[in-house]
Amino acid sequence: MEDIVDALGRRIATLVERLRAIGYVFEHPDEVFPGPDPIASEVILQIESSVGAVPLALKLFWTRIGSVDLTGSHPEWPEPSVYLDQLVVFPPSVATYYLDDYLSGETGSFELVIAPDYFHKADVSGGPPYTVGVPATEDDPPLNGTPDPQTFIEHIERALQYGGFPGLADCPDHEWPLAQLIDAEG
Repeated sequence: MEDIVDALGRRIATLVERLRAIGYVFEHPDEVFPGPDPIASEVILQIESSVGAVPLALKLFWTRIGSVDLTGSHPEWPEPSVYLDQLVVFPPSVATYYLDDYLSGETGSFELVIAPDYFHKADVSGGPPYTVGVPATEDDPPLNGTPDPQTFIEHIERALQYGGFPGLADCPDHEWPLAQLIDAEG
């Protein structure tokens, strides 16, 4: 699993470099690919001691890669007729907010919020966020709330297959330069 996650991290780094090079404008420039959060291990320990095991794939992502946020646009690319569902994985610090709500009794169950749903990524009111269940029962758990059933790792893989924008899979007539973005090794 470590090798898989490390390879994803390298592919995301390459994609971010390519997006920057062709003029993509990130909505949250400081959150694009900041690296591991210094408090990642502490947050994981807090979750595991309070609720249960964090899935291995997510622990490795948080501690080795960090987070990613590809929301944004390109001034010369036409808006596709679908929601892009840009690749986003929140940092572990976001989990503390939801953990605090859970521990204070404000919510009945606990799931780790991984990313906003594809509507919210497009600034449209939508559905629940993408989540994984805790305590973990699998190393690479199902990602709840996604349009298609997939695990956490499969979600990232699919996003990378479409240059960070898996919604483009449903828009064959888009004019985005995927060949310039997609890693030939992926």
